[in-house]
Amino acid sequence: MRHERFYPMMRALMDPENIFNSLANDMPTFFGNNFPDFSAKVDVYRKDGKIFAEAELPGINPDDVELHVYSDRLTLSAEKKSEVKEGGDEKSDKSYFRTERSWGKIERVISFPVEADPESAKAAFKNGVLTIEVNEKSQDKVHKKVSITSEA
Repeated sequence: MRHERFYPMMRALMDPENIFNSLANDMPTFFGNNFPDFSAKVDVYRKDGKIFAEAELPGINPDDVELHVYSDRLTLSAEKKSEVKEGGDEKSDKSYFRTERSWGKIERVISFPVEADPESAKAAFKNGVLTIEVNEKSQDKVHKKVSITSEA
């Protein structure tokens, strides 16, 4: 029964998820900080006749965000620029061992579940979260009864 004490270690090495997670964690270090993992996480929900979208945009200046609202979707684009200068900075005394913060361009198109009124759109930025609020377009309950004729 000597192998029993090595079993947890062997199981950890044989577990594909464990191996993948280990590789994924080391990937940015291996390839440098240009690994494209920068994106906006967005929640979309309806409440009181309005559509809300909340997008996480940490480290982005609200002035660097472009937002367009249409009746069926919204488009969001922004760019977070790198704060780390490649090759070092003559004025900086920093010597980086590791950089994991991401940068890059974000472009998202979010479809609305119902038709929206673009004229009512409002947006606010607080603590790195952009909240967009748009009124749902009122759907008239008007209908027309159509009579069916039969041809002889």
